[in-house]
Amino acid sequence: MFEGLVLVVDDQPIAVEDSIAALKHYVSEEQILYTAYASKAVQFMDTRPVSLVFLDIEMPDTSGFALAAHIEEYHKEIPYVFLTGHADFAAESYEYEPVDFLTKPVDVMRLGKTFERVSKRRKSLDGGKVAVRAGQDYVLVEPKEILYICKEKRKVWIRLKEGKEYQVASTLDELERIFCDYGFFRCHQSFLIPMGNIKHVNSSRFGQTYEATLDDKTVVPVSRSKYGKLKSELEVLGIPFVKGIISK
Repeated sequence: MFEGLVLVVDDQPIAVEDSIAALKHYVSEEQILYTAYASKAVQFMDTRPVSLVFLDIEMPDTSGFALAAHIEEYHKEIPYVFLTGHADFAAESYEYEPVDFLTKPVDVMRLGKTFERVSKRRKSLDGGKVAVRAGQDYVLVEPKEILYICKEKRKVWIRLKEGKEYQVASTLDELERIFCDYGFFRCHQSFLIPMGNIKHVNSSRFGQTYEATLDDKTVVPVSRSKYGKLKSELEVLGIPFVKGIISK
């Protein structure tokens, strides 16, 4: 079950009933807050520990887009999902950074995918320690401190932001299974990177090769077969995605 308060902002009573009924498959009734007005939604976020917002695009006192802009400026830590009965709003909504976009009435199974996305986003931001085997011992590493994981000449390394590195006994496939829950992505057969550390992704002049630049300016390759999936994952996390020409 999802932990934390879920806020639904929608002025259509029937739609609200449907949305809340769907939400009850993933959260308890006590976790759900509801309002028909953006002003009340702002008050909730200012005074209550809201963990997720489901936001109708059309509201009586303002647009959902305006409220989304407020969230991004004052409550960046709160993920939000756009709700609408009109699918043609989807394109405009992605000028913002929603964790998902749902049409009404909300499908219960599709809502499950939304909570999976929120969970992945949480883990990529929150971290937590993971024990990995290095030689005969185990070391505890925080995913948020990892710059990248790579395979070089049959050896697998975990490289940290502070400059430390560990040669580990696990294979890259094994580490991928562990760290995918913490927001890591297998961008290349030899590289596993935390998506939250990606500054931008570039393509070559002819789109034949790709590279991801990390926060410390480290550049790692991105396989052509992984490019589309990485783009989708970045969009889920609200990370800017740049497609252009690599300068030489």
